[in-house]
Amino acid sequence: MTVTAAPVRRTWMVAYALAMIGVAAGWFGPIQILLPEQAARLAGEGGKESLLAVVTAVGAAASLVANPLWGALSDRMRSRRPIFLIGTAIGVAGLLVLALADSRGPMIAGWVLVQVGLNGPLAALAAMIGDRVPERQRGTVGALFGVAQIVGVVLGTALAVAVGQGAPGYLAVAVAVPTLGVALLLISREPARLADRVPIPWAVIVRPGAQFAWAWLIRFLLNLVNALVLVYLFYYLSDQVGVGDAATWVLVLTVVNVLFAGVAGFAGGVLSDRWARRKVFVLVAAVVLAAGTTLLALFPVVIVAIVASVLVGVGWGAYVAVDMAVITHVLPDAETRATMLGVANIAGTLPQLLAPVIAAPIVTRLGGYPVLYLLTAVIALLALACLPRLRALS
Repeated sequence: MTVTAAPVRRTWMVAYALAMIGVAAGWFGPIQILLPEQAARLAGEGGKESLLAVVTAVGAAASLVANPLWGALSDRMRSRRPIFLIGTAIGVAGLLVLALADSRGPMIAGWVLVQVGLNGPLAALAAMIGDRVPERQRGTVGALFGVAQIVGVVLGTALAVAVGQGAPGYLAVAVAVPTLGVALLLISREPARLADRVPIPWAVIVRPGAQFAWAWLIRFLLNLVNALVLVYLFYYLSDQVGVGDAATWVLVLTVVNVLFAGVAGFAGGVLSDRWARRKVFVLVAAVVLAAGTTLLALFPVVIVAIVASVLVGVGWGAYVAVDMAVITHVLPDAETRATMLGVANIAGTLPQLLAPVIAAPIVTRLGGYPVLYLLTAVIALLALACLPRLRALS
């Protein structure tokens, strides 16, 4: 397939961002508030962390398999549209199962459906950057891809707070996901594709090239930082900081985070296109993320949590500004774009699997939240150490 040289229009960018906001709302609305509240309701105070860890870990394991499979299927089809539609339908079905879940089994099954389903539109949206967007616009559109995910976190969280936890929150998110994707389906005109007989490129997947591997590792480490910050934020605020209404404070910190991440992400994407530089934004991201998580570890008070949210937002925004531009630049084969972006997306989903596995024993037995967030800062700095190996980019 070839990438059209024509620049994408602003209307397409807006519709694209809305679709990504919907997918992210379906993902992070449950993670931020709905799943923690449901775990506490079903397992009680003594078992909430363990149940949440099991639910998120099983869901992330399903996501780990689903994303590259959606990508490989997408590369074998003439259009990304069926993948978007089918995946969205499965994800919405999972949200409805969660709304009705009154025990651990249905809760786990519902979240698995959400993870498997929403990986479909995620894979399609990621591949559209390579299909539709010329290199000179990939910083800007890639930043929209990342910033839209951040906005989706706020939307999902706000729906859970405004509409209510439990079934009403899940139903509201289930409506938001497809509604926000409609505009892109209506205006998108995909370029002709020759992908219906493309074989699954196992050799490329196993040996994707050193530059792709380093970009994958950096994405994995920084996504792990973000996952570790988010996975127990609800419990950190209630149990460590001691706030009275943890759900409201999760929303407050999420809004703060998103405002700064959105500004940093969009400005960074535009500047990275203008300067034709990507690595400096990854450097800033790793350092600032490490600073923010260190504050969470050492000073568990509300005002410091707000400052830390600002820093984490700026750091995450600086990274998402160039994340998709970096990954699409080091793809080994344009004909297997969606498949390899599915492999790249494992670096975003695997941290969801590992975060609760890492966090649960630390929070409950190995030093608590100070140790958890200091470890998170170290992981951010490991990404910084990998950056010099990414020689394909300036």
